Amino acid sequence: MRHTFRYVVPVVPAAGADLSLDEAASHHLARVVRRRPGDTVEVIAPSGEIWSCEVLDPGPPAVLRMGAAPRPAPVVPPVDLWVGLCDASRLEMLAGKAAELGVRSLTVMGTARARRVPDARSWARRAERMARVAEAAARQSGRGAWPAPGPLVPLDDVLTQIAPEQGIILDPRAAVPLADLMRTRPATEPVSILVGPDTGFDEAEVDQVVAHGLAAAVLIPGMLRAETAAIAAAVVAIAVRGTAGEG
Repeated sequence: MRHTFRYVVPVVPAAGADLSLDEAASHHLARVVRRRPGDTVEVIAPSGEIWSCEVLDPGPPAVLRMGAAPRPAPVVPPVDLWVGLCDASRLEMLAGKAAELGVRSLTVMGTARARRVPDARSWARRAERMARVAEAAARQSGRGAWPAPGPLVPLDDVLTQIAPEQGIILDPRAAVPLADLMRTRPATEPVSILVGPDTGFDEAEVDQVVAHGLAAAVLIPGMLRAETAAIAAAVVAIAVRGTAGEG
């Protein structure tokens, strides 16, 4: 069975209409995966709906004929990750996994224990690579949106962007497991999860966040790397929200 390749498009025409892909997608279709007239590919709308399409002309530009109706987008509760700075390659991996899971946003924070903080230009290059990895993972997973990190955000600024009742900070000293805390929250309410760098938040930062009104929760006993903790937390949050109300 031949693999079906997917392309994210900014606008989707009506069923049965023709659609031209952009330069990068056209190059991939014709030169990389070598699709031919009559082959089937899929396009992902910004809404996340997936349309089956027939290749009319590999181009460039590649021209596709839209199918009759789309498949619905996967429903994922709104989960936002705020993660302490760690190595570039691990952040890229995290961006891809966050996109696969359907995380709404991924922001990297500057914290007290962060090491080798890049300057603005270096960070912009890192963020661009993370966005490319996330886009590729979203296409593979059939998602029309993906988390694209912006500038590094100091922890003080993070707290101005999160509603206290929607925020959770991971702290290995906390008494409440993340899954238990998530079950007490409304299933449709957004959740923002703060994850420290590999060395964790310092005590003053945790005290500051909790004083701001965010809850503290523990993921598992022991310390995890930043990207591992962030992925695991997203899985827990999405899984608990996805089963809310089921009996």
